[in-house]
Amino acid sequence: MRILITAGKSARAFKLLKEFKTDEIIMADYGEMPQFPSKEYQFISLGTQNQDTIAHTLLTSCLDNAVNAILPVNDFEIEAVVKSCTLFKEFDIQVLTSAELNNV
Repeated sequence: MRILITAGKSARAFKLLKEFKTDEIIMADYGEMPQFPSKEYQFISLGTQNQDTIAHTLLTSCLDNAVNAILPVNDFEIEAVVKSCTLFKEFDIQVLTSAELNNV
């Protein structure tokens, strides 16, 4: 499975990364992202953060990167994705929560 984890530069995102040892992981965050190779994950930028278009930005990134599931980390992303959950499901993108991962 190909999973997009938001807040990709945060310690919390790296803790969550450990839960997906067999999956292909994309660590996404706003602004500039590190550019170094890793066998465990890749970094992508979500561009400039815009509170009005969070769900659209995340959905577009999922579609552009052939993502099967998204794990939003920041509260504002969780809120936006939950409100747009039906839209993500229409594109066969599973919405994961950190609560499902034993409160990592």
